[in-house]
Amino acid sequence: MQPPRLMMQRVHIPFTFKLQENERIGYDGVSCCVSSTVRYWHASWWGAPVRELHRTLWGTLAEIFSSAHLDFTLNNAHDEKPLRLSTPEPPQLGPPPRACYPLVVILARDERDTGDLRPDDTVALVTVVHIRDEQCPLPSGIIAQYLKQANGHLSCLKQLYVTGDACEPDYPDDAHSAHSAHDALCCVCASQPLSRALLPCRHACLCARCFPKLDKCPICRSAITSYFCIRNDEEPLSEMKQQPLFNRRLFNLFHYH
Repeated sequence: MQPPRLMMQRVHIPFTFKLQENERIGYDGVSCCVSSTVRYWHASWWGAPVRELHRTLWGTLAEIFSSAHLDFTLNNAHDEKPLRLSTPEPPQLGPPPRACYPLVVILARDERDTGDLRPDDTVALVTVVHIRDEQCPLPSGIIAQYLKQANGHLSCLKQLYVTGDACEPDYPDDAHSAHSAHDALCCVCASQPLSRALLPCRHACLCARCFPKLDKCPICRSAITSYFCIRNDEEPLSEMKQQPLFNRRLFNLFHYH
């Protein structure tokens, strides 16, 4: 019996936020890369109490901007550029389990540009960063990202693991080629572009033809309990990069509680 298909909705996120690779991360300096297609405000919250953060994020955009914990700076739209964050007084977070996050970075649309937004449009991207210290030696990095929408919903972003080699058509300029050079291929037949993402493992690795024949993920062998489509069968997978493994963010179905 084929597992149920979940209906997903594409959500455009105008912001990107990532940590610069091979850069040391500490309270004296966190090197980031940020981009935005819209005017936006950014703010950093060092030592953010978990409950207070979530209470703030569930408020309206105006309430987020007025939070006493956040000091926002206005930025115009721009391509990816570096951003360095630091604090002169590292927060005392104590031993784990902790009630505070080391660093939270918020990118939020300018309120003047939110009048014509649809309910599911993104108004803010929230990134939680762990900073390694003596009491919590876990590697530094992004541990969570949240999406705030115009309708007030707050959702958690999950990683989608896309596997498969990109196919190389004999004639890249031929409009009648079966697949684009940017199509990632099914890991089973290696001939059709992948189109199915499996849950709960989140591996996107199968095409429409091979999917009905399997009840376990061919990558990790976990049982497939449900799935969703990441492309129509007629739609080229043009946004996939030509890499053996490429992590993409997946808009989670379930809102954060």
